[in-house]
Amino acid sequence: QHYYITNNLSMADKQAAVSQAVAELPAQQPQVTAQHLNSCVSQFRELNPKVSKYVYDNGQEFKMICLSGTIPMPYKGNTYNIPVNIWIHNDYPNQAPIVLVTPTREMQIKPSKIVDSNGRVYLPYLHEWKARQGYDLISLVNILCMEFSSSPPLFARSAAAPPRPKPTYSQQPPSAGYNPNQYPGYNQPTSTPNIGWNVANQQQQQQPPPPPPPPTGGVGSGFSQKTLQREDTQEIIKNSMVSKIEHDLKQRYKIFSDRYEAEMNALHQQEQELVAGKEQIGDVLTRIDDEKLKIGETIELFKTKDGELRDFLSQHERDSEENQVDQQIEPKEALFKQYLNLFAEESALDDAIYYLAEALRNDVINIQVFLRNVRTLARKKFMVRALMNKVREQTNKCEIK
Repeated sequence: QHYYITNNLSMADKQAAVSQAVAELPAQQPQVTAQHLNSCVSQFRELNPKVSKYVYDNGQEFKMICLSGTIPMPYKGNTYNIPVNIWIHNDYPNQAPIVLVTPTREMQIKPSKIVDSNGRVYLPYLHEWKARQGYDLISLVNILCMEFSSSPPLFARSAAAPPRPKPTYSQQPPSAGYNPNQYPGYNQPTSTPNIGWNVANQQQQQQPPPPPPPPTGGVGSGFSQKTLQREDTQEIIKNSMVSKIEHDLKQRYKIFSDRYEAEMNALHQQEQELVAGKEQIGDVLTRIDDEKLKIGETIELFKTKDGELRDFLSQHERDSEENQVDQQIEPKEALFKQYLNLFAEESALDDAIYYLAEALRNDVINIQVFLRNVRTLARKKFMVRALMNKVREQTNKCEIK
């Protein structure tokens, strides 16, 4: 194992070691990894980065960055240091870290729903790790502090009784065993962790005051010691339940807050769409009213014209029955009648020549037939045109007389 950092180095040395560790390992996102590591060691100064080999259950070994040290655990008015190792995968932050509780010789792991007998930590935060939603090392360590405060992962091993009599807590919750003097390698953190409650207002790490010496007498001494143990146990359970309930309420509040915020955003978007639709519907209704007004005016005009037409037809109904339309356009003079017939014949000859050309274009007749018929029709048209000119001259003379 190769260690980069010791407790005696400054923050600048730690940051330099973080950069060296990230450069040594094939990190997929080295900038993000270095940023999260620097932020974590700057807030939790008892955590030290190192490069070491992590051994999986199948025996495979991989080099990883490890944050080794202690994290603060507020418990019953005091702050204790819990030794942990946080292993960072090479594809961090896409993969959640591995957290192990590493007890000293004087400590023993207390298995619970978040810590197994080997010290492996299991949290919903690790199980639901999502890098895109801002999951990082600082939030992980803060949640570890809260969970450990609710359910301490370690307790003191039973030892020989010291010269001064004191109550033993081998069967009690682990708070009595968390003596800071039992961790010579770890000191009290200098910065305040960002957890659900204000740890800055907690008391500095200190050893719980020893209980008063038991009174003389066998029965009274045992009864007094059991009474103190029972009261201490009830206080520990009460503090644990309060911390756990507070943490659960904050988690549920965050879930409901995120859910309702998403619903409010969706409703706000729908409101904007409805307002825009209302404006469009108002414009359409305005245009419909204008069209309706124009249609009403047109209908009134049609009714007026219809009445005028009916009056005209009723007045001229008898005249239309007595006078035929064809007779109205027939010329009375012989010259004009002859001119009208010649004009109709000329138009018919023009139509015949046109359709002959169409038949030739569609290969219905050949060129010889086309030329022969066109020549015949052209002669007739010439004679008709000449006769029309003579009739026009005669009509002009008649009009002059």
